Amino acid sequence: MIKFLKFLTLACSFCFASSAMAWFFFIPGSLTGAIADAITGEEGFHCVARSVQVGDRIKTSTGPGIVKSLSGESSRCSTNLNKPIRALLIPAADIPNPTAKVDKASTPSTSPTPAATVKASSNAQLELSDDWVQRPLQPGQDPKVIVLFAFNKTTNTALTLGTIKRSDLGDVSVFARTRQATLAGNLLDAKLGPIESLKVGELPAWRYTVSGNSKRESHLPWTYMVTIYEGRDEVIIVNTWTSSANFELQQAEMHKIENGLTGVIPPGS
Repeated sequence: MIKFLKFLTLACSFCFASSAMAWFFFIPGSLTGAIADAITGEEGFHCVARSVQVGDRIKTSTGPGIVKSLSGESSRCSTNLNKPIRALLIPAADIPNPTAKVDKASTPSTSPTPAATVKASSNAQLELSDDWVQRPLQPGQDPKVIVLFAFNKTTNTALTLGTIKRSDLGDVSVFARTRQATLAGNLLDAKLGPIESLKVGELPAWRYTVSGNSKRESHLPWTYMVTIYEGRDEVIIVNTWTSSANFELQQAEMHKIENGLTGVIPPGS
């Protein structure tokens, strides 16, 4: 086992690796790929070099494109060692080339500099097997909250770990009910399980499940297990999820992961 020290959307917007963390039925092939993409948030049909960044202009056989997102090294790009990164491109025919010459005399010398994104950090630790692989945060996942997003291809399960300052919240049990309702609101035909009050180590915690269909065209059914932990300085949110058909098979492992959280100072310490 490996300890990873950094939370759908796919569902990833529902619900999280920082310097403080070391981090931490037979299905046709095309459908399996669609399910995996839905869990991981991976997207795109092009393969690009490791040096490519979001916003770069790329030449393709159908014309120029702009890189909208990168999904890391992908098995879909495994046949091209020089271009192992999966990318989503948007047509660039109507987008001005950013390398075009600019008249410096007409350009303000005090153009604003974008503010640096504040990234979340936490001492929370989850014990995960070697099958778990950290993924880049996806659109909709707040880097100020989400410390870790990871995916397990073996079990077709994903998770996020997030943190919020304890001082930013009131009653954590009320926060748990609000989070559950928010998650349900992002699904079709959502079913909410009861919120269980428990202790994980010395931490007060609240756990619930939510099941429902994706609002994407596929309308795939998903089941989420969420545990919210109250620490002295922070509230931790761990969300694990998989397809509803796979949930019963993976439920015990999800419990094991969420019951194994460590590294958070208990309230009153």
